[in-house]
Amino acid sequence: MNLRQLELFVAVAETGSFSRGAETVSLSQSTASQHIAALEAEVGTDLFDRTGRGIILTSGGELFLQHARRILTERDALFQAMIGFKGLENARLTIGASNIPANYLIPPLLPQMIQEHPGISLTMITGDTREILQRLEVAEIELAVVGNRLDQKSVDYLPLMNDRLVLIVGPEHRWSRKHLSSLHELISEPLIVRESGSGSGQSLERALRQAGQDPAELMIAARLGSNEAILQAVASGFGCAFVSELSVRQHLDREKLRKVDVEGLTVDRQIWLAKLHTRTASPAARAFTGLLLKNYSG
Repeated sequence: MNLRQLELFVAVAETGSFSRGAETVSLSQSTASQHIAALEAEVGTDLFDRTGRGIILTSGGELFLQHARRILTERDALFQAMIGFKGLENARLTIGASNIPANYLIPPLLPQMIQEHPGISLTMITGDTREILQRLEVAEIELAVVGNRLDQKSVDYLPLMNDRLVLIVGPEHRWSRKHLSSLHELISEPLIVRESGSGSGQSLERALRQAGQDPAELMIAARLGSNEAILQAVASGFGCAFVSELSVRQHLDREKLRKVDVEGLTVDRQIWLAKLHTRTASPAARAFTGLLLKNYSG
C-alpha cells in the first residue's frame, strides 16, 4: 500500500461515498474502487460494507481508519518539521480544547500567535474533555487543552493553570446575597450541570465527595452542553450552577449573576495540556505550546 491509497481510503470513509472520496483526492471513481479493492486484498478483510444506501465502514475498516489517520498525520508532521527549518512558513496546526479553554484561554492567544508566528494556521476542535482526548488518541488533533485528565498511558499531561469552580445564581435568586453555611442547603435547589464527560462535572463530583456530600443526592434540573447555556439559564432565574470562575467574571462585573460562597466546599481543578506520548511534536505544536506556557503556566 502507499500513502496515496491511504489518503483515498480516509476520504471515502469520511465522505461515505466512493465518488465523493475519489473527487477529494482527484481520482476517477473506477480508479478509486480499484485502489480500495487492492487495500482490502492486501489486509485480507473487507474495509467497507456496500449497502443500498451507500457504504459504511466494517469493524476492520474502523480499525484501519484509526491507523491510516495516524500515518497520514505523521506524514504531515514530517513535512511540518521540514518547514520548520524555513521559519514555520505555511504551517498548519490542529488542536482540541474542552469548553472553558476553547472559549476563554485559546482566543486571547491568537493576536500574540499571529505576531510571533505569522506562518501558523490554527484549527481548533471543541468538545467535552473525554471527546477531545479520544480525538487526541486517534491523532485527529496534535494538542489538547482540557479541564480533566483521564487514565491513559498513551497521553502525556502538562499542568497549565488552576481553575476554580464557583456557585452562581441569578440576581433575583433567594441566595443572591447569602453565604451558604451547609452543603445540605444545596440538596433541595435545582442545579444545572454540564453534560456527562465534562471536566467541570467530574471535578465537582470529586470535591463534593471529599466534603462528605453524595453527588447523587443533588437535584439535577438540567444538563446543558455548553458553559454559556448554563450562564444564560441561571441569569434568567433558573436554579443555580457551579461554573468556571474564568467564564463568569464579566457577568459578575455586570451584576447579571451572583457568586455564592459555600462553607466547607472548594472546587479547584487543573487545566491540562495533553499530547500523545509517542508522537513527535511538530514545530507549530512546539511554538504553540510555548505560547500556552508563557501565558498560563505558573
